[in-house]
Amino acid sequence: MNKTLKISLIVVGALAALFVTACIVLVLVVDPNDYKVQISQAVKDRTGRELKFEGDIGFNFFPWLGLKVGPMALGNAPGFAPDEMVRINRAEASIRLLPLLSGDVAVGTVVLDGLTLNLARNKQGATNWDDLAKGGEAGKAEAETATGSESPAESGSAPSLSVEGVEITGANIVYDDRQAGTRTTVNDLSLIIGAVGDKIRFPFELKFRLKLDSPKVDTRPVLIGFARFDQEAGSIEVDDMEFSLLNLKLTGLLFAKSKADDTSFSAELKLAPASVRELMKQLGLTPPETADPKVLENLSADLKVNGSDTQATLESLTVKLDQTLLTAEGAVKNFKKPAVTLNANVDDIDADRYLPPKSESADSKQAAPAAQATQAPAAEPDLSALKDLDLKARLTVGKLKVMNLTITDILAAITAKNGLVTADPVSLNLYDGAYTAKGTLNANQAVAGWTETGQLKNVQAGPLLKDLTGKQRLSGTTNAQYDLKGAGLTPDNIKKSVTGTASFAFTDGAIHGVNVAKMLRDGWSRLKGQAVSGDEPAKTDFAELLGSATLTNGHIVNKDLLMKSPLLRVTGQGWADLPKNTTDYTATVTVVGTLEGQDGKSIEDLKGLPLPVNVKGSLDDPSISLDLKAMGEALFKGTFKEGAKGIEKTLKQDLLGGSKTSGSTGTTTDTKTTDKPVNPLKKLFQ
Repeated sequence: MNKTLKISLIVVGALAALFVTACIVLVLVVDPNDYKVQISQAVKDRTGRELKFEGDIGFNFFPWLGLKVGPMALGNAPGFAPDEMVRINRAEASIRLLPLLSGDVAVGTVVLDGLTLNLARNKQGATNWDDLAKGGEAGKAEAETATGSESPAESGSAPSLSVEGVEITGANIVYDDRQAGTRTTVNDLSLIIGAVGDKIRFPFELKFRLKLDSPKVDTRPVLIGFARFDQEAGSIEVDDMEFSLLNLKLTGLLFAKSKADDTSFSAELKLAPASVRELMKQLGLTPPETADPKVLENLSADLKVNGSDTQATLESLTVKLDQTLLTAEGAVKNFKKPAVTLNANVDDIDADRYLPPKSESADSKQAAPAAQATQAPAAEPDLSALKDLDLKARLTVGKLKVMNLTITDILAAITAKNGLVTADPVSLNLYDGAYTAKGTLNANQAVAGWTETGQLKNVQAGPLLKDLTGKQRLSGTTNAQYDLKGAGLTPDNIKKSVTGTASFAFTDGAIHGVNVAKMLRDGWSRLKGQAVSGDEPAKTDFAELLGSATLTNGHIVNKDLLMKSPLLRVTGQGWADLPKNTTDYTATVTVVGTLEGQDGKSIEDLKGLPLPVNVKGSLDDPSISLDLKAMGEALFKGTFKEGAKGIEKTLKQDLLGGSKTSGSTGTTTDTKTTDKPVNPLKKLFQ
């Protein structure tokens, strides 16, 4: 045998024998229990806390050098309860001797039984571990001073580390946050980890009972799976992971790597189908009442994500809620100043199913406005978070049903940067037509300013209004456009500030609920003392209905209303005040055709005569009536046709407020009479 090798083996053997002998002497000669007082005093000097040993301290020996500690407790910080911050029943740790000779570390099974840890924060925000953390920082500073700038000696390969296992049983952790007024407890915690070593796949299991005050939760989470360390690559991989909490079950795998400046992670997670209603119940919440009681019963998700210590990428997200599927992808760059991109798609959602059920109580409908009147004005939302938001998002929805409206092919592209949010474009299809818009929101102002422009093309107004309100007040092909701006996002501030222009055009439609032709025929018949016509459909057809409006701080003015139909021409002008919720509008109806009713009768007498219809009062429920005085004035400006002269005196007296005259002489007749004149227009058109 080579002489050098022989000498080396002798030296190694001597060192091993010396080490083993030293360990034997340590175990046989040194009794660690003799040092309890010194250890307690050192802790007292260092932290000001009491360290109590209530059991023995013992050694294990060959092939493991181990330490056993019986019951012991560490006192709490001054001003905190209970008296003990930490208590354990038993702790064991050991290390294999022979691997130490080659620089490797082989740790035996680490046992910790009966741990009780009381953590607390007082009302002033101080915690019962602040003093320990400061002590740790001081110790770290001392260590750095002692070592200076020297780096560990490099060797051909890093020493290996292995652990036979970890057994933590019967642990209890309490966190009492007096500042937040909450208390969290973790009871009966157990953590079992199998043999851990480089590139060795090992099992783990974590179980505990979790109790929260807010929300009120009492559950037993369970986390199981397998993990693998790669010391050379600086990575850890978790697979076959399963986490159960309340009625949720999450499965998947995780990967993380950190070596030098290279830090990365990835995850694939799957949420098994679960009931949202049941989850809310277990969280102590009351599930909402919904129009469809079968919704919120099936939620599942799949997630794939990867990233580093500076950015993250959402490779794919799939969420299924009941029958609706949401898919998304995106990224966050630069965590210190995040820049977010997101693309999301919803295939088909009926939002009405998730709204509260409609109440059929008439009392509740009448009480609602009164209740709203007593409420304080809505406050502007806090938009400060938008100032730091850097976002590019794109949302598409295949089909949406909301407020009983059916909308398809929705697209919304949103960007946000430096407090300015822009939606451009926004587009959707509805009721055989299309809507496009764009808008901005400026969150840098004290009261957020906004702008919006939009265009409606070829939308069928009848079916839309029927689905939205249950009543088809207006039908026809609709085209409209608007250009508006304002300040504030509450309903009141929007009404007070909205300013801009708008225009609309309805073609080949009808106004439902009123038959203008019948109104005029019946009114004229009453003036002549004739019977009114029979029932007819309450509808006024038109070929065109056009108009525009200017808006100034919620005050809307229209001067160019025009409606054309085979029988009528309607022009109109007036205003509506949104803040005051009032309107005063006059539509002038001119007969251009034959007002022939179901009985075949017509009134050529009114042809060419302008007949004003007034709309006044509350915007919620305006009164609509024919202006009889203006009608009478219009009559007397022209030549009466046959059949109209018989009521000339009555019109002058009752409509115009003038005196009765005798023939063409202009003299006033005696107004005294025992017979009270009959007003033929009383309750006309009511």
